[in-house]
Amino acid sequence: MWSIFKPVISVYFDGCAMKKSQSCEVSASRKDRRAGPRAVRLSNHRVEFKFPGVPVYQLKIRDLSDQGAGVVVKADSTFLTLIKVGLELNMKLLSPAEAKNPTGHYTSRVQHISELEHGRFKGHLVVGMSILKKLNSY
Repeated sequence: MWSIFKPVISVYFDGCAMKKSQSCEVSASRKDRRAGPRAVRLSNHRVEFKFPGVPVYQLKIRDLSDQGAGVVVKADSTFLTLIKVGLELNMKLLSPAEAKNPTGHYTSRVQHISELEHGRFKGHLVVGMSILKKLNSY
């Protein structure tokens, strides 16, 4: 069983396991498989993850829908050693008061970890989080 107390040396990019020093080819032509509409022009939308024994991670949301969120992570972030594709964890969505997007506590699953090749966050990674269910708190 995977433990967050042991550092994981692999990072997962679209199902490709690799060590941080290796490279993994990520297809730029990968078809977007998300069917639902999502907000992509977000300002100040964040997600918060808590892990025992480490600081709270508060990360920027790149895109958001009722089914999930794309979370922006720096390629060298320790956060990537704490997660892997398929991992279920609790997250807190933080949105401005005027936003109509989902907010609150949720159980979520890491669906993919992909490199951003273009735009404002070029060189970062996006962690695709699928929202499984709403929680009262965590």
